Amino acid sequence: MFPAEARPDDVPELFAHLDLVTGRVELVGRLDHATAHLLHDAVSALLVTSCAQWTVDVTRATVSDHHGLRALAVAYRRAGRHHRQFLLLGASPTVQRAALQLGGSESSAVAGQVCPN
Repeated sequence: MFPAEARPDDVPELFAHLDLVTGRVELVGRLDHATAHLLHDAVSALLVTSCAQWTVDVTRATVSDHHGLRALAVAYRRAGRHHRQFLLLGASPTVQRAALQLGGSESSAVAGQVCPN
């Protein structure tokens, strides 16, 4: 039984698997306004590692709104600010272009390529 203030609808519908050894974040579920903080938290954890490349795999995730796109763009910018390469896997070309444009890059990336920083 859930308390009145915590209903099942309040549970984020995104799971983030973080591998600190390889610098990989796998997202499963919906990346949106309610779950974008999970990607931000995962990237914050990557900042304390020595991984030269961060991989964010959204193959099993759906970017549901502009908050999800912005979360990807912020992750991309944070990687660049810390001299890390950013690899976005599983995103549609449209999502990749939008995330890169929001992230401050005019170039577009092909799925699976390292985005230039």
